[in-house]
Amino acid sequence: MRYTTIADDRDNNNTVTLALAEDTMTSTLPSSYELKKALLWPRTLYMRWKYRNSSGPMKTMMELHYYSSALINFVGATFVNKHLLHEASIDSNSVVVDVGAFTGSWAQHMVDRYDPVIYAFEPNPNSLKRLRQKAANNPKLHPMPYGLGDEDATVDFTLNGLGSSMCDERSSHSDTPRMAVEIAAVDRVWRELDLGKIDLMKINIEGAEFPLLAKMIETDLLKNVDCFLIQFHEWHPGAGSKRQRIRKELSKTHRLEWDYAFVWEKWVRI
Repeated sequence: MRYTTIADDRDNNNTVTLALAEDTMTSTLPSSYELKKALLWPRTLYMRWKYRNSSGPMKTMMELHYYSSALINFVGATFVNKHLLHEASIDSNSVVVDVGAFTGSWAQHMVDRYDPVIYAFEPNPNSLKRLRQKAANNPKLHPMPYGLGDEDATVDFTLNGLGSSMCDERSSHSDTPRMAVEIAAVDRVWRELDLGKIDLMKINIEGAEFPLLAKMIETDLLKNVDCFLIQFHEWHPGAGSKRQRIRKELSKTHRLEWDYAFVWEKWVRI
């Protein structure tokens, strides 16, 4: 298996995306995601005009999601409830795993709100530095300088601008700077940290959620997590069918509390 990674440092408008290519073949055919974007191009032009006064970060996010209804609805939901991604049945005795912690903004908010123990996984050295700064005065926030995946591996981490895709070999990425980072097998880390059952797991790793969750299914770890917050990424090859298979497995042990397709979704243990 060959890895392709693209990285994310949101505070500096750089995206770090961790991704996996399932083989070494590069397809010349457009993906279903690219076809969908092409078919929706007239609607995208209209939505781009409609939201022309949006802020830079918001506009970038809308462009990435081609102004999808799910994203628009999610943004609206966060205006109604700004803590949508922070609400969980946890307290100071809880254990949280943050996969794709980036600079630690979400983790810091959870610490301020609930004071749980948080294991924050971030392989990008630039983001990790800011994460460690947030953890300096908080002994319950544990920065982990590697990513979680389906196997132990050293992978290329490619720094690109906000909006980078993952799991592809596009020519536009051929000259992007790369760095080597460590990815650890989730089942091994689970044993070594003696995590047992945890209260919350947030996953936002730009396409690498698919092999990670597939490994958790294989090793029967899904049932050890009381609540999942997951961002699936539509531009990952085969994202639709992979997401469907993972959701089918999740539904055996969890119920879907809310869902904004390929934006964020929340699953709670039955």
